[in-house]
Amino acid sequence: MVYLQASIKLKPGKLQDFVAMLNELAPILAKRGMKLLGSYGNVVGRLNTVVDFWELPDANALQAALSDPELQKVAPRISDIIDDETQVLLTKLPIG
Repeated sequence: MVYLQASIKLKPGKLQDFVAMLNELAPILAKRGMKLLGSYGNVVGRLNTVVDFWELPDANALQAALSDPELQKVAPRISDIIDDETQVLLTKLPIG
């Protein structure tokens, strides 16, 4: 398993649109083995920022999911909602 951390800067006033879109995307991505572990909005710090954590079956899962026809239907809305996004792939450390 690998993990994806997506730090997302939303366009002002688009938090509810983002939540609706993520609720639509999560089941589509789940079909590709991607599991949304959590989505978090900031309380202090850069305005309009959310951080999503995903569990992926492997490092190639995200690229494969981007070609999904269902995801392509949602894609045009992304640029209306998201201003900037940084994605980081992580592995779990052997602690505990």
